[in-house]
Amino acid sequence: MKFQQVYAVVDSEFRLLWVGGEWDEFALQNAAQHALANHVLSTSLLAHIAGEETRELIASMVGTVLKTKRPLRMEYRCDSPNMARAYLLTIQPMKDDRALMVHDLKDAWHFSPPLNRWNYDPQARDCKCSFCGDIRFGVTQEWTSCDDIGDRHPALVYYEVCNSCREAATKVVEDVLRGDEVSLALDDDRLSEVRQARDHSE
Repeated sequence: MKFQQVYAVVDSEFRLLWVGGEWDEFALQNAAQHALANHVLSTSLLAHIAGEETRELIASMVGTVLKTKRPLRMEYRCDSPNMARAYLLTIQPMKDDRALMVHDLKDAWHFSPPLNRWNYDPQARDCKCSFCGDIRFGVTQEWTSCDDIGDRHPALVYYEVCNSCREAATKVVEDVLRGDEVSLALDDDRLSEVRQARDHSE
């Protein structure tokens, strides 16, 4: 498994001030040429997130870090049709009401058979969880893991957050508000890049 890390600096208005790591590589892997670094800088992070509930949760997570000056961590999935990919999101407070968002690839495995390719459509019949990738078919209330559906993955999906992921995200925010999260130390290379990001965005 190739190590992958994607990160971004956002301000209190959720503007993308700087992106780094394998940002462009990750965008191309997901057929998102419109999301390359030179296209997203100075735009709103929330404008690039599909699904109102997902946008609200991410805004709450970033806002909580900016308010408390404490870091937040949460695991999530961001799969491709061929690969299941588990990430750790760390949101780290910075000076001047800015936050560093780091996405670390922690694990990856192949789907067998591969999933059908899918596209976002707000009018789609089937729903996909933005955090774990599970699918809810039609009007059913049950969520099915992508690890179990093979080539039955729908071609068109809209995005929501399943009950389990909503509860997990809410708990993470509540833990940070209570001060239960431990501050994360950044290594020297990361600190150097963060300082460069801060300097370039001023």
